[in-house]
Amino acid sequence: MHNERARLAFDPAELHYQLGPQHPLQPVRIEALIDLLRTSGLWDQQDPATFLPIRQATDAELKLAHTRDYIQAVQKLSESDEFMIEGELKERAWLQMRYGFNSDDTPPVLDMHDVAAWIAGGSLVGLSAIMGLPEGGTFASEEERPLRVFHPSGGLHHAWSDRASGFCIYNDVGVAIAHVLQATEAKVLYIDFDAHHGDGVQKLFYDDPRVMTISLHETGRYLFPGTGDVLETGRSVGRGYAVNVPLEPFTEDDSYIEVMNVLLHPLVTSFAPDVIVTQHGCDTHAWDPLTHLALTMRGIRAQAKMARQLADTYCGGRWLAVGGGGYALYRVVPRAWALVWAEMTGQQVPEQLPSEWVERWRERWQERMKQDVELLEVMRSTKGTSTFPSTFLDKEEDFPPQPRRWSISNTNRQTAALVRHLVIPPSVRQAFPSTRHRSPLAGLFDLLHLNRDPSLTPSRTRTIETKRGPLLLRDFSPVSLVKRLRPDDGLRTFARLPEREHQLLLDIAKSPDCALTLAHTPSGAIVGQVTIAPADEWWEGIENLYEVAIEVSSDWRGLGIARSMLQFALELDALEDMILFAIGLSWHWDTENLGISVYRYREMISRLFGSQGFKEYPTTEPNVSMEPANVLLARIGKRVDQQTANQFLSRMLSSPNLARI
Repeated sequence: MHNERARLAFDPAELHYQLGPQHPLQPVRIEALIDLLRTSGLWDQQDPATFLPIRQATDAELKLAHTRDYIQAVQKLSESDEFMIEGELKERAWLQMRYGFNSDDTPPVLDMHDVAAWIAGGSLVGLSAIMGLPEGGTFASEEERPLRVFHPSGGLHHAWSDRASGFCIYNDVGVAIAHVLQATEAKVLYIDFDAHHGDGVQKLFYDDPRVMTISLHETGRYLFPGTGDVLETGRSVGRGYAVNVPLEPFTEDDSYIEVMNVLLHPLVTSFAPDVIVTQHGCDTHAWDPLTHLALTMRGIRAQAKMARQLADTYCGGRWLAVGGGGYALYRVVPRAWALVWAEMTGQQVPEQLPSEWVERWRERWQERMKQDVELLEVMRSTKGTSTFPSTFLDKEEDFPPQPRRWSISNTNRQTAALVRHLVIPPSVRQAFPSTRHRSPLAGLFDLLHLNRDPSLTPSRTRTIETKRGPLLLRDFSPVSLVKRLRPDDGLRTFARLPEREHQLLLDIAKSPDCALTLAHTPSGAIVGQVTIAPADEWWEGIENLYEVAIEVSSDWRGLGIARSMLQFALELDALEDMILFAIGLSWHWDTENLGISVYRYREMISRLFGSQGFKEYPTTEPNVSMEPANVLLARIGKRVDQQTANQFLSRMLSSPNLARI
C-alpha cells in the first residue's frame, strides 16, 4: 500500500452530525466511505501511519472564524427545549431567526455544537499537522509528519462568521485556515469543487491577500446560495484573490476538465501558495438529487488529480482535502471520496467495487429509496439509471450525452475566458495561453528567429547606462538566452517568486505569438521585461490587437529602465499595423514599497506609456471599471484601418461578454 505521507483524519464522533432523519445530509455516507476504503484495501485502519487522531476545536479556535455571540447561540440552541418555559422558548425562537437556524436546511439539533466542533477540530488538526504546528500533534520524526491529510467529514463551506447556512454550522475550513494565518506567514490556496458556491469561505477571507479562494460551481442563477458571480473578485487589498467560475447546468466531464485546465495552473502560479486546501463536494455528479451538473466519476477523479498535481508542483506536496456536499449518499459519495484518497496516497483503484461492500450498501440504499418515494421519483425521472454501481468509475452507457452539450461547453468556455481576463495577470496569461489563432506577430517572430534573410540578425540588442551600471536590452529573447539568465530577487510582481517568474519568462519565450524583451545585467541577472502578446478572449473578434505588459525588479526602480525598455520594445515598424494596449490594475501595484498612493502610481503608468504614444481611454472593460485608480491605455498604429480602430473603440464601451453574465 502506497502512503506518500498521507493520513486520514476521522473520529466516530463526527458521525453524529445529523440534522434530521429525512435531511439530505446524512452521516451514513461517511460510514459507507470508511467501509469502502477498508474492504477495497485502500486504507488499513490498523496502521497508525495512515490515521490522524483529531479533537474538538476549542471556543478560542472557533472564534478565529466565528463571532463570540454566534458560538454562544449555537451552544444555547444545542440544548433540549423540552422543559423550557415561555420566555425561554421566545428567546430560543429569536436566536434561531437571528443566527440562521430557522429553516429545514439547518435546523437546531441537540448537541450540535459539540459535533460541529469535532468537525472544525478535524480540519484544524489536519492543516496544522501539514504545516508543522503543535496543534497538529507530535510525530516521531519529520518523515512521519503528514504532508497530505484527507478529512472527509469537513468541507462545511456555507457557514458565515455569525450565521449558519446551507447545512453548515461551523466553517471548519475557515477555522483551519485562520489558525494557519495566525500562526505562520503562509499563503493558503483554497479550491472548492462543490456544486454550490463556497460562499462562507470566500466571505471570511474576501479582503485577505494571503488567501486565494477559487470556486468552480453551478451558476447561482439556479442554485443555492445564489452567489459566486465572476465579478466577485475580492475587496480592498484582497481584490483579485477571490475567483469564481459559475458553470452551466448539465455541464459534463469534458467541459469541466477543460475549464480546470485553462484556469487553475495560471491562477496558482500567480498566487504562489505554501499549502493547498481542496473541498471535494461531489454533488457535481449527474446522480446527485439536489444539483444540476452532470459529471461522472471521471470528472471527479480529474479534480483530485489536479489537486495532487498543484500541490506537488507549487507547495512541496502540502495538501489538505476535505469532503463537502454530496447527497447521493450510497452510489456516489463513497466512490468519489475513495478516489480522492487513492490519488492522495498514490494508489490505483480496482475496476470493480468489492462485492461484499456492494451487497451491504445496495441493501441500505434500497431501504432508503423505499422510505423516500419522492426522492426515488427524482432519481428515476431526471437522474438516469436507478441501479446500484458495481465499479469505481462510472459506465459510459449510463450517462447519455446532454442535448445542449455544445451550447453548454461554449458558455463555460466564455466564462473561463472572462475569469482569465479578470484575475490572471497579463504575463501569466501569456505564459499559459489558451487556444490562439496564428498572429501577424508570429510571422515577425519567425522572420527574426529563423533568420530567413541572412542580412537580418535574430533579434536586436542595445546597451543602456544606469546609475547602477550598464544593462543589456534584447528583444525577441530566445529560450536559450532566458535559460542562461537568472531572475533578480526583486522580479516577482506577477508570479510572486523569482524562480517562478523565471519559468513564466521561459514559457513566454517559447510562444511564437509573443515578443519578449529583457533587460539584464552583464553578469546575467534579469531586472526587467516587456511582453507583447495577442489580446485574450475578452477582445475576441478584433484583428491585430496586442496587450503590452511591463515589469521592473523592485531593486532597480527609479533608474529610467522601464521607459528605455518600452521604447526599445516598441520601435519595430511592424507594430504600426497593430493596436497595442496596456491595463493598469491597482491590486497588482507595489505601492507599499514605493510609499505612494495608487493614484500617484496610476499617474506614473500613464506618463510611462504616454511617452510611447499611448492614450488613456474610458472603458467598461471589467477589470478597469472595478476601481477608479485602474487605467486602460492604448496606441492605435498608423496603418490600422478605420474599421478595426472603430471596432476596438466600440468594444471598450460595450463589454459584450459582461452582458451575458
